[in-house]
Amino acid sequence: MMIDKRPSLLLDYLLKVKSVNMTQIMDATQLTKRQISYDLDKVNQWLKEKDLPIIQFKGIHYIVVPDAVLEYFRDQEINHHERNFVFSEEERLAVIYLYVFMRNDTISSFHLTQLLQVSKNTVISDIKKANKINGSFLVEIRYSRKHGYHLVGTEFDKRALAMHYISRLIQVPYFEELLDYLLKEETKKIGFREVLTILKQIEKQFSLNFVEERLHQLANFLIFYYYRLQKKKFVQFHVDEVALLKKDPMHKVALTLSQLLHLENEESELCFLTVQFLGLSFRKSSPPKREQDLLFKLCEQLVFDFETKACIVFEKKDEVVHTLYQHFKPAFFRMKYRIPVENPLLHQIKNVHKELYMLVKEILHPIGTLLKITIPEEEIGFITIHFGALLERPKQEMPEKKKAIVVCPSGISSSLMVKHQLESLFSEIVVEKTLSLREFQEGQFDHYDLVFSTVKLETKLPCFYVKPIMTPNEKHNLVKEVYHLLFGTQYHDISLKELIQTIGKFTTIYDEEGLKKELSRFIFYKKENVYKGKQPLLEDLLQAETIQIMEEVFGWKEAIKAAANPLLINGTIETSYVDAMIENIDTLGPYVVIGPEVAIPHARPEKGVNRIGMSFLKLKKPVYFLNNNDYSVRLLFCIAATDNTTHLKALSQLTELLNETKNLEMLKELESIDDITSFFSQNSTID
Repeated sequence: MMIDKRPSLLLDYLLKVKSVNMTQIMDATQLTKRQISYDLDKVNQWLKEKDLPIIQFKGIHYIVVPDAVLEYFRDQEINHHERNFVFSEEERLAVIYLYVFMRNDTISSFHLTQLLQVSKNTVISDIKKANKINGSFLVEIRYSRKHGYHLVGTEFDKRALAMHYISRLIQVPYFEELLDYLLKEETKKIGFREVLTILKQIEKQFSLNFVEERLHQLANFLIFYYYRLQKKKFVQFHVDEVALLKKDPMHKVALTLSQLLHLENEESELCFLTVQFLGLSFRKSSPPKREQDLLFKLCEQLVFDFETKACIVFEKKDEVVHTLYQHFKPAFFRMKYRIPVENPLLHQIKNVHKELYMLVKEILHPIGTLLKITIPEEEIGFITIHFGALLERPKQEMPEKKKAIVVCPSGISSSLMVKHQLESLFSEIVVEKTLSLREFQEGQFDHYDLVFSTVKLETKLPCFYVKPIMTPNEKHNLVKEVYHLLFGTQYHDISLKELIQTIGKFTTIYDEEGLKKELSRFIFYKKENVYKGKQPLLEDLLQAETIQIMEEVFGWKEAIKAAANPLLINGTIETSYVDAMIENIDTLGPYVVIGPEVAIPHARPEKGVNRIGMSFLKLKKPVYFLNNNDYSVRLLFCIAATDNTTHLKALSQLTELLNETKNLEMLKELESIDDITSFFSQNSTID
């Protein structure tokens, strides 16, 4: 008996976590309690047929996978022979395409019905649905009596679509079984482990650095690519593109791979493999010279634009630019040559980090136009968590107590995100290393105290499963596990309501709302930076006491002082912060002028910010920043941020407001503080 995709994903999740309750499963899977119960029933039915103990979940608080089930799946990882799954519709569409893509003989409806174990009508229906997806890749599955089912389109487009389907399939927990099943009829075998070993050998030989998840994607694609070349199906490159790619150092890497896999030594195919390596890796070297590398210059511009739009200043800007370059260079080649990647965190990124995602999307748009490339949502998401990880970095490391490592095969950005989340959660732990899975497997780390991993791991060290973006429930469960297993203590999370009730038993509370507000500062999850629901809105910051209208002031420096004055009066900032804003403009230029007659002066939090705040000054006569007529300003928004993230919700609302010309004109026309306050309130909504 087989197991469907959704129950299989649920079982895979349960195999990773040590113990979990129903609420936490709902949070992690985004399923209802009824759906989870249904899926667990299906899992248990399958376990019974395997003579395995079932997973108890009715009438108990914590759900634990029996040891016998864990042992069974450890054995299964070593030897995959039985097909313990049934194709979902989405998987059938991918399998049909990949089967046609790799097979050398004529394919009929009979072949596909046998492969998928479905009816002929279902196969015909699936091919129609697949072609709706394939159309965006300019590829079509067609049928003729002479050729059977075959592909129509350019070879490059057909391969891009194959990579797309592989990147989707590789996410399912039974992918290796699925791959074995798909290749079972091939007599001349090439295995995943063989290809992966060769790629790792090349990585070491040429001092490259591969992102592990994308390395696995390429290794799996090369299996299908190998069979594709048996058909003598070759790509075509323009002669100028061939000349350019032959000069790239990655061309030698491609030649080495071609020789080790005994592939066709066609020049166009070496160029194709060169492109794959350019989209996969970066060299472990010092940053390039700015004047010689356009992409490095663009990364400098991206960081500058990000600082301007987010109203922050990075302390170590060169380091930020270099790490972004390491991520952006392979991403550029993926986008240029349409190498697809799957971003399983995309939905979470767009929800949890909505303001940051929109900001990154905005600053990437002119880059895409300049380079003549389309920037897909998946790549925007990766760059978003890259910046998000830098923003969430704690201000200072706590004294070292327990040493930890993070294992994450998803690349620099995800590793940083995990590292900074953990350091925000645990002041008792310092994360000393972030490693890929193979780095962990090949190294010796017995002297560390614990491991946090985004994938299943075999290790004698205490190991905790984490996600690059964790929900409050997942963080809560992680803290309980760590405190209990590592420190021998039980973490108890008391709610604010319970705390107020306890205090009320022994004293009279005269201002319950005020007490709640103060006590909320000490609740555990306030230790970390949380985006959604914790950031003030525009109307919270721009109120009557922080809004001013003036006829004119003498010069831009006086304008900044005047704009900041309400924040000085209410204690939000110190005079040192005003001086820092002026000094920044003197040093860096009028970067705070973000549009026609609009400026957002700001400085770093440590320059004198006591709490988050924003003020607005409207001038009837403009001032000219750095006495330059090109930088005329009448509307000044002074921002005081306590960190890199708390102000992003209000800033996002302000940016959206200022992007509309009609809003700008209306703001310039309003004559009273009450009208301006009402205007900001109307443009301050919770999404």
